[in-house]
Amino acid sequence: MALDMAQTSTIASAVIAVVVIAVAGFVGIGFYRARYAAAREAGYRVLAERSADSGQAMADELKGVRAELGEVRHRLTALEKLLSQIG
Repeated sequence: MALDMAQTSTIASAVIAVVVIAVAGFVGIGFYRARYAAAREAGYRVLAERSADSGQAMADELKGVRAELGEVRHRLTALEKLLSQIG
């Protein structure tokens, strides 16, 4: 069964159309995945910045607690010295 020229061109056009639509679909999916990955990466970046800021705040607070503890130790030593002189 031989195909005439009109049937061959119709089949070829349909195949080309399907291929073009498939390529456009794959490109569209690639763009979507890239955009989604970029948004997810931006979210991770914000989370990392918050974590770093939180860690720095905790370090600053710990530094303050250490200073207060040093002051308490100094006062306790002075109090012990005073009590030993009295008693």
